[in-house]
Amino acid sequence: MIVDFNAYIGHWPFRRLPARSADEVVNLLDKTGIDMAAVSSLNSTLYADAHEGNLELIQEIRHHRERLIPVAVLNPKYPGWEYDLEECIRIGFKGIRLYPQYHNYMLTDDECLRFISKVSEMNLVVSIPVRLRDKRGRHWMDAARDIDFAEVEQLASKSPDSKIVLLESRGAENSTLVKYGNIYFETSRISTTLGEMKKLFQLVGASRLVFGSGAPLKYISPATLRVQLLDVREEMKEKIFWRNAFSLLGLDIGTG
Repeated sequence: MIVDFNAYIGHWPFRRLPARSADEVVNLLDKTGIDMAAVSSLNSTLYADAHEGNLELIQEIRHHRERLIPVAVLNPKYPGWEYDLEECIRIGFKGIRLYPQYHNYMLTDDECLRFISKVSEMNLVVSIPVRLRDKRGRHWMDAARDIDFAEVEQLASKSPDSKIVLLESRGAENSTLVKYGNIYFETSRISTTLGEMKKLFQLVGASRLVFGSGAPLKYISPATLRVQLLDVREEMKEKIFWRNAFSLLGLDIGTG
């Protein structure tokens, strides 16, 4: 069983993606041996009203709900996000995604802290990508910053009841983020061959590592290989590959 915690549906204006629709993403999962994926809307990243992308997403995946788990993109700075959050929960979203680098705010802004507090009350996991694209290959109009670990640390410190999954979290093994029990680390950029995955595993254990690929912005196969090459017991790999994702997303772990 493999659950990809970091996948997308939609269009990216700066390059053509190999999969954009739900059908295409499910086909990609089938080809790479992924059973389920938590998906968010790429469109929401650049829409003025991110919630419009959520509504598109829930319709797009309606025939694939056994494979695709919806994650809502919301903007704490956007007026009326409280109503959008309530609607997302009502129509079946299982987690929240934030893009401070694209929606022009800091994780430590008062609006964001209030948002995180509300989401935590609802027992929802929040995922935050350090980046979507490597800055060396970005289009010149994509000027989004990489999220600084210090910013994430302040959020975790000020929101101790939150559950935060840091996506694209390479370098976290050398940071103070590892001491915060409410931060989980997604594996798509963490190298196994360079020893990064082993060090992070030793610091936080299997229970705070979550498999993700970043597909279709990135290839899936290298992401799965990273976990497969990790020299740990199979039950530890199970936690990374799917059990932690099930727990964080509030899914029935008995079905895994």
